[in-house]
Amino acid sequence: MPARRKFILFELNEVPFRVYRHYADQHPRSAMARLIAHGRRWDTLNEDEGHLSPWVTWPTLHRGVPNTDHHISSLGQDVAQSNALYPPVWELLARGGRSVGMFGSLHTYPMPEPASDYAFYLPDTFANSPEAHPPELSAFQSFNLSMVDLSGRNVTAETPYKAAIRMLGGILKLGLRAGTMAKIVRQLASERVMPHRAGRRRTIQSLLSFDLFLHQLVGKTPDAAFYFTNHVASSMHRYWPATFGGDYTQTEWKADWSKRFAGEIDYAMGEADAMVADLIAFADRNPDYLLLVTGSMGQAAVDEDGNQTLTQVLLTDAPRFVKALGVDGAWERRRTMEPMYTFIFAEPASADTFCAALDRFSIAGYKPEFHRLDATGVELSLGHGNIPDDAMILLLGNVAMTPEELGIGNVRVQDEVGAAAYHVPEGVLFAYDPQSDGEGRLSRETVATTRIAPTLLAMQGVARPDYMREPIEDLVRGEPVLA
Repeated sequence: MPARRKFILFELNEVPFRVYRHYADQHPRSAMARLIAHGRRWDTLNEDEGHLSPWVTWPTLHRGVPNTDHHISSLGQDVAQSNALYPPVWELLARGGRSVGMFGSLHTYPMPEPASDYAFYLPDTFANSPEAHPPELSAFQSFNLSMVDLSGRNVTAETPYKAAIRMLGGILKLGLRAGTMAKIVRQLASERVMPHRAGRRRTIQSLLSFDLFLHQLVGKTPDAAFYFTNHVASSMHRYWPATFGGDYTQTEWKADWSKRFAGEIDYAMGEADAMVADLIAFADRNPDYLLLVTGSMGQAAVDEDGNQTLTQVLLTDAPRFVKALGVDGAWERRRTMEPMYTFIFAEPASADTFCAALDRFSIAGYKPEFHRLDATGVELSLGHGNIPDDAMILLLGNVAMTPEELGIGNVRVQDEVGAAAYHVPEGVLFAYDPQSDGEGRLSRETVATTRIAPTLLAMQGVARPDYMREPIEDLVRGEPVLA
């Protein structure tokens, strides 16, 4: 067994090698170009069954088992049983006595007990409440969650000022950099001239969180550190055709739309590049660290009619909707990515009532998809696109209801796009090693994402559970087989 190796797992959600290559070709002096030229690369494959979503594929990577074992299928789902059977890799590392720093990986809420077992711990942006460790990070998390609430399918121009003021009171001490503040000012100014750039606020949230993560990383130098960002994935879903227009033959994209959003993926990748540059510089100063950059899957173009989406059916008033469906008992709505909605009911009987009503519910003749998560949890999918207002016929059984009565809206989509790119099982894993000879290498082997968790354990000298597959030995040893 080689000596223990500290690592940073930079979780750049859903970015395929093609997008890394595209950015590096345009920016040959970028961190992404350096990662390709001087790092090691493995093509990865997610082996989950059914619909691929990040809230499914990341648990697969983190737990080292497919979704047919871990059974995590939704944001907001109670994952206590899954954690008991297949703990995430950061928990196994902490149990093994390793120092772990966590910043935003999916399904990291609720906080571990005791949180002091971790060097730092900030749950994901879909948490129910803003607890964090150390406690001073909670003000930022409160602001972060407020921004998530304000920016679902569309990004709002509002700002949660109370949360922002509480955050700004201490965020400079938490590592917010002057350059990031300047970017925020430029972003707000640019929105006044180009309102479509309001969507970049999703990236601004990542810039804030990364500054705080980097501050914790530098100050505490844990054995293992995890950081998650979704900002590039969000941009790719929407703006893929504005960058890779040749991927489409069926979807007709308006020329002015493509021109308006042509720079969005490059912008998002540029900010990711700056993060990777900071982490490469950190690794160069601390060569006992290995920098790993990966996603749990990738994205590719979706070429079909209807991607130029002007409206979508979304939930606008959750209490009114639940009451209209006949539920009187207590419940709560968990944070999710719209148009997915997760409801947790206090009693199984209330969930029964809710599901029975959904069975009788239709939107313009369509039956919305939903599924039972467990005895009290239900996930509902809306998002029906381009339904004319005069066709918005909502039926609960045989009773016609108005959108206002149901708390549903036919909402105008700011950027006029549905899912122009979507999830594919193929992804990529990069390793930047400051101790290597600096020559870029590609492994012949395509590795399943279930092999990443046991690899992280092996790098830290922690025994893997029997249910996990073998680690990526080339990565553990530091000498991959070359293609």
